[in-house]
Parts: sequence; C-alpha cells; structure tokens
Amino acid sequence: MKAIVRLPLFFLCCTLVFSSCTTPRPPSTPEAQAPMSLIEATAQLAESRATRLPANYIWAALRDRGQDADINAAFERALADHTRESKLALLRVLELKFIHDPKTSGLDILGPELSQHFRGFKWHENDFPGGPEGPNEQFADVMVDALDLVLPERRANSTRDAVVLRAEATNAVWEYMTNKWVAVPGQERWKLNPHALESFVRMREAAKADGVDLIILSAHRYPQVAAANAARVGNPNAVASFSSHSLGLAIDFKMSHRDGFKVNEASTRPMSELVRMRESPVHKWLVLRAEEFGWYPYQNEPWHWEYNPRGFREIFWADFPGGAPMRGIMVDEP
Repeated sequence: MKAIVRLPLFFLCCTLVFSSCTTPRPPSTPEAQAPMSLIEATAQLAESRATRLPANYIWAALRDRGQDADINAAFERALADHTRESKLALLRVLELKFIHDPKTSGLDILGPELSQHFRGFKWHENDFPGGPEGPNEQFADVMVDALDLVLPERRANSTRDAVVLRAEATNAVWEYMTNKWVAVPGQERWKLNPHALESFVRMREAAKADGVDLIILSAHRYPQVAAANAARVGNPNAVASFSSHSLGLAIDFKMSHRDGFKVNEASTRPMSELVRMRESPVHKWLVLRAEEFGWYPYQNEPWHWEYNPRGFREIFWADFPGGAPMRGIMVDEP
C-alpha cells in the first residue's frame, strides 16, 4: 500500500521540482532593463548548475538587494563588469546569505511549494522510514526521492556508484582499507581514508572561510562495531551493518552551530526535528558546496555525507593486488 501511495506522490514532486527550476520572469520597465537583465542572467545560472540556489531565492534576494550591503555591492560590480565571473561572485554572496539565513532550509532546493509543504507538514515522531512505523513514512520517502533528483546520492557502499560492495569486502580487503586510515588533524579521535581526509581538510577550510564550522561527530567505524550497532538499532535506513563509515569514506557532521542553531544531534526522532536540521548552516553549506570536494549526501540523514567523487573507485583500489574487482551489470535497488 505504501508503494502505491508513494509513486503518484513522487511523480507530483517531480513535476513541482522541475517546474520550480524554471527561472521566473517578472515584468520589467525600460528604465530597469539593465538591472532586470542581470537578475535574470544570474538566476539562469541556477539552471546551468552553477549553483543549487533556487531561482526564486535569487530573484527575491536581488530584488531586495538594497537591504543587504554585501549583495548590493556585488550586484553593482556585476552590473558594471558584465562578465560571467562577476555573476558567479554575486552568486557566492547570495549563497552566503542563504547559508546563514535562519529562515532558509536545504529543502529550499526543491522550490518553494515542496519546501513549504515538507517544512510545515505535521510529522509524527515515528515517520522516519524503517523504524517504529509512523503514519506518514511514505511522505518521508517521497521527500528523500525528490531531494535525490536535485542533489543525487553517490553511496560508497551500495548501488552502481559503490566504491566497495559487501560481496567484495573479504578479510584482505578489510585489512587493506583499515590500514590506510589516517587521523583527522584537529579531531584525531576520528580517521578517514587518506583521499577523503585530504578533501575534508580542504572542505573544512573553505567552510570556515564562509563562517561555517564542519565538526565531526563520527567518522571511521570498524566493521564489527557497525554490525553490532545495526543489530541493536534494527533500522537499515538509520544504521547500516555494512557501512560507508567502515570504508573510511563517511562523516556524520554536527548540525548545531555557533550562531545559536541547536538540534538533537544525529537523531531520527522526532521526524520534525530531523526536517529542522536542514535549516542548519552546516547542512545548507554542504548542500551548496560539498560536491565540489567530492562529498555527497545520504538524504535520509542530513548529517551523513560520503566521499565518492566520480572515478574514485579505481583510485581507492589502486594499491590492492589486482586492483578493483570486476563487476557485472548492476541494477540499482529501488
């Protein structure tokens, strides 16, 4: 029954997501033609994947640019320069405003209709899929599916994008992986694969320059620990027995932030709190910028991100005798 309900809801979400990606075009007077042309050109960069900021947010922020000195200054520079670089610089200023605006959410990348629906929905505390059954789990599934259309997952431990599949994780492979782990500078309690670590350090510095703290709550997880945790929790959506943490390729980030944003960390209950986590400056920064560094979301959990850039599987296995195992044709699980 859940699947029957979920499918039409998902198609409705697809329609709303893609319709919200169309750049709005408000009327323009002749005397405002140049500024309006710049606003439209900047909003169209969202369609070209130069940013994941929703076009409606770009329009609104630039329309009201007089209320923000940084945005106004960047806008005037772009208006004078007429270059793509100046428009991209303007986008970065808009992204910073979005990241630190307490009224925005990572859900806003879905467009205003879906974002308002999911943020304002009366969630039951058990609506996180896979645990104690909640009455609205199908809506939570649809929210995740819609987000995956806009910011796709690249799971390091499953599907055709996987770096390592469960069937490939022999004792020799576990030894190969765990022997490569390196402690994270500044948070030595946690370890990562060296490629993930190098990327994370660069990403952490970039976030810090934007006023965002990327603090690790959890990183490496030995396979025996992952299996025990999964057995205890009993929810594969929340804790995997074969985990990307055990590959040294996943981080759970702290969502609470220095600007006063506080949440119950890494918790799947109540569902409303999990939705609210997407208002965190940390989550919004990751939504907009993490892919540049090779990090991708696990949409069920706003705090969980995985390192798996395109082409990384071959790099990961480069020092293993024989290299990456051969794979046949894979069909992703629904």
